[in-house]
Amino acid sequence: MTVAVAGEVDAANAKHFAHAIREAAGVCRAVIVDLTAVPFMAFDGASALYAISAHFSREDVEWCVVGSPAVARVLQLCDPEGLIPRAEVPVLRGAEPA
Repeated sequence: MTVAVAGEVDAANAKHFAHAIREAAGVCRAVIVDLTAVPFMAFDGASALYAISAHFSREDVEWCVVGSPAVARVLQLCDPEGLIPRAEVPVLRGAEPA
């Protein structure tokens, strides 16, 4: 399952963000959290991703984050050990949607 998020993730909505991801994933065994449409993520967003990771670990859910440049920067700073699983998606400049 893919859960796509759009908009900013900051101190005001980070807890709701984490809860919404967990709820949307339901009982899936594999989840991709698509954050490519997140133009800004505060450090609170990294804390929320750690909470999501802990929840998915307890539930034996495989998961990963696909992030925007803003998300990648926050994870680079807040998760240098790479505990939050990330996947890279190549950007195709000028590509037309199918």
